[in-house]
Amino acid sequence: MVESALDFTGGLVTSVSPFLQPKNSLFVANGVNPSYRLGSLIKEPGYAKQGTGLEASKNALGLFDFRQDSSTQKMLATMDDATSDDTQLFYRTTGNWTEIGAAETAWANKAGINVEMESFINYCFFVGHGTTDGFLPVGSLTGTTFSTATNVTSMPQAKYIRRYRDRLYIANCYNAANQPFRIYYSSVPSAGAITWTVATDFIDVDFSEELTGLGSNWDRLIAFTEKSAYIYDQSSFKKQWEQGGYHRTIDNSGPYMLFANNNGVWVSTGGQPENISGNVIDFFRNSNPSTWMAKVVDEEYRIYVGNVTVNGISYSNCLLTFNIPSRAWRTRELYNPITSMECVTRSGQERLSFGSSAFVYDLGKLSDSTPYVSDASDGTAAGSGAQPIHANFELCPLFTGDIEGQIKKITAFADKAVGLKLRARAIDRNKRILTPYMPLGQITQYVNTFDIEADKGVLIQVSGSEYSMNSAFSFYGLQYEVEKFATPTKNK
Repeated sequence: MVESALDFTGGLVTSVSPFLQPKNSLFVANGVNPSYRLGSLIKEPGYAKQGTGLEASKNALGLFDFRQDSSTQKMLATMDDATSDDTQLFYRTTGNWTEIGAAETAWANKAGINVEMESFINYCFFVGHGTTDGFLPVGSLTGTTFSTATNVTSMPQAKYIRRYRDRLYIANCYNAANQPFRIYYSSVPSAGAITWTVATDFIDVDFSEELTGLGSNWDRLIAFTEKSAYIYDQSSFKKQWEQGGYHRTIDNSGPYMLFANNNGVWVSTGGQPENISGNVIDFFRNSNPSTWMAKVVDEEYRIYVGNVTVNGISYSNCLLTFNIPSRAWRTRELYNPITSMECVTRSGQERLSFGSSAFVYDLGKLSDSTPYVSDASDGTAAGSGAQPIHANFELCPLFTGDIEGQIKKITAFADKAVGLKLRARAIDRNKRILTPYMPLGQITQYVNTFDIEADKGVLIQVSGSEYSMNSAFSFYGLQYEVEKFATPTKNK
């Protein structure tokens, strides 16, 4: 009997039993991409530092691609100062990061702040909040000039900010008192400036759940709480659906708005949202949604859930990716934790940037002319701080039904082998447990044949792993040659 495993387009599926695992799915898809070239499992690229470090041992808690106008673009990052007393603001075009000192003066005695930023009328606007030090004083930036007055006079402090049509909106506010249910909005720009009239220009939700985020799509503003979402068109404001979301998980891909809550990841085109995370739901059940963050890059929704254990497997610094065209999930364990995320567009190409301790990194892409082959490096394979990339996968178990079988030969195919090692295991029919994985060998060429004697079993599973700073492997799949045993006699 010959069985094949050459189709991985179903991506990662962890929420079903081995007997129900779709044949084109993977039980583990960590550090491998099944969606870039259909029919291949390709090792994911690494990431590299952008410029020198900002502040040693401090996390970049805010990150923003500030596109001031068509000719002025810079990355902005915020983090605590050396003593974690104040919040600093840095910018970078190319080269190293430079601090904008006026921001630290304005943000004195405010540390541990998740800073949110939005661009509007050639300015970047700042709000934010921290568990210990509360709300961040508001501010605006144009060029490298930071102000606590320009376009922000009378602007309340807030946790969240979003541009919609011709106004700026802020949510979960502080204006002499906490106003967790309130959204304030600016005036329409006049002569290149905006004002704030807090006595009249606001909207309130129903005073039962505080606002947890803002989004914008379909020419509408969407205000989220933990349990609900409200839609606003500058005329009417009403509850749209009974699914909540968190600000840093909300992002768009064309007509799709994606967001996350404790029930997983949801997508909407304006109507009732659809839960798209059923295949990997345990990653979300076992994690705290208020700490997640996500961005859409190249039609992929990338959501960071941190450290989580699924099916007995512990994932560290876990970044989950949902490929929208193929609707396939995969994971990537990073060497560094993520503390902020942003989608950056350079020369017409999107890229994921993320903040961590002391540094901001760019995640590589398989389409790069010279892909990053290590994590946390200075851009070279063995540069300062470079760490190996861990890639591993488990294929769908082969179910032989009621007829026991023994694997006699496995033939593996790889366009690029580059150190990939395979192992195999079976479910013992009598003990009804998984037997340990046993080595098959290392793939070294396009066609690789392994003659083995595996234990009896009705479920046979193959895994692959590679941990190095080598260039990416490309695995096409394999064929099993199984010698059947006699059908067990049934008791009458």
